[in-house]
Amino acid sequence: MKKLTAIITGALTVLAISATAFAANLISADEARAIAQKQVPTGSTYLHTEAELQKMQPYYEVKFFDTATQTEYEIDVYQEYNMERKALGGSANVILSKDDVKAIVAKEVGDVSIYELKLDREHGLYEYEVKFSASGLRGEMNINPETGVVLDKEVKYSF
Repeated sequence: MKKLTAIITGALTVLAISATAFAANLISADEARAIAQKQVPTGSTYLHTEAELQKMQPYYEVKFFDTATQTEYEIDVYQEYNMERKALGGSANVILSKDDVKAIVAKEVGDVSIYELKLDREHGLYEYEVKFSASGLRGEMNINPETGVVLDKEVKYSF
């Protein structure tokens, strides 16, 4: 029984030290919100910030909502952060060319290198799927091929 107690105590001590080390590298919730707010359109409404843990890595999940475009933004902030932008709807029509899509991505991200661009059909609707990288970031976007609306955007930033 003493041996089992010692093993459990040792394991809990290691876990506590690991959690403390992880937490020491984590920024505050206010800092996470400030970083995330730079990634959403001006005027977006802040919803909330939650502390999360995934695969023993702590991070903050920060949510905003843009009423003008009815788009929800979820930004995960940790050693790098992900920003997801979600809007609904592909299109039955393909109007935009791949060059048009490249221009949309450049407008959203800036100086970007696109390493994959393809037209995909999902649930009967078309979407352009784009994978890209730029200085300090990498990401993916899905773009409506008729309107140019960014349907889904995930960007991983290193800071």
